[in-house]
Amino acid sequence: MHYDTALRGYTSKRIEEIESADILIGIPCYNNERTIAHVIQMVSHGLAKHYNERRSVIFIADGGSTDDTREAAKEFEIK
Repeated sequence: MHYDTALRGYTSKRIEEIESADILIGIPCYNNERTIAHVIQMVSHGLAKHYNERRSVIFIADGGSTDDTREAAKEFEIK
């Protein structure tokens, strides 16, 4: 079944690659280029400390930032 979506192509592809997760963390942001990496890092540390046995995904929901927030978030990929 095919659904219409507002997600960009690379986002849809990435979701398909992930397949499943036990925990999904959504982080909304707007023009947070200077702080987004720190926020992602703190969330990932908390997940590793308290939910290490779970498969977790951090999803950044950018609200149309005009700075380099998206690029800063993309550079911080955790595997």
